[in-house]
Amino acid sequence: AWRLSGLAPTEDIRSVRFDGDRGFVVTFVKTDPLFVIDLSDPARPSVLGELHIPGFSTYMHRLDADHLLAVGFDADEHDDFAYFDGIQIQIFDVTDLTHPELLHRTIVGTRGSGSEALLNHLAFNYFAPRGMLALPLTVCEGGDDGAFGDTLTFSGLMVFDVSLESGITEHGRLPFVDPADAASSDAGCGQWWTDSTSLVERSIFMDEFIYGISDDLMNVAALADLSTVLQSVPLSEPDAP
Repeated sequence: AWRLSGLAPTEDIRSVRFDGDRGFVVTFVKTDPLFVIDLSDPARPSVLGELHIPGFSTYMHRLDADHLLAVGFDADEHDDFAYFDGIQIQIFDVTDLTHPELLHRTIVGTRGSGSEALLNHLAFNYFAPRGMLALPLTVCEGGDDGAFGDTLTFSGLMVFDVSLESGITEHGRLPFVDPADAASSDAGCGQWWTDSTSLVERSIFMDEFIYGISDDLMNVAALADLSTVLQSVPLSEPDAP
């Protein structure tokens, strides 16, 4: 067994990604150090480079040999700690392993927003042929600097266009909950990051359409018009009369 000691004293590891003879590790207490690890000699792993930015990633996905697509949380920094904040999506450039760089970044919602994809990689759906990322999201607004947002503005599936040149831009939203009915949602505002979840749990890209799936409902929309639900299919038995 091998060990790499003293990586980030007092900090927690929030995500890890292995890629051949490279490893990527994210830790957090105030900022997000992305460590690039040399694993070419498994008995002697070493740090090649690191990048410090606000927040932290909970999942990293390989876009190509030189880029990572990550999802996690933004953070509000203080003297010796930071509050986690809204959900952030980032693209890291690791072309130069000794100097990883943040290429693009976008923030969704404020503190208390949640996504199944933050703690379960099966809910993270990057579809390379279209350069699209689908994330189930509960978006809450109104939070700031340790205060949870209390206004649910969206619960459903969000789709983003992902490009190394243009960055991360919202493509559209497939709704599952009317904001007017937010009080009845099973995944409302005020979520702690370790319990992050969302009403939608999985998604599927298929031809010109996308499918969002919750525990009891599947909604279908065209990629060209995500806000219009073409079909809703109940997945649970109706209550007996």
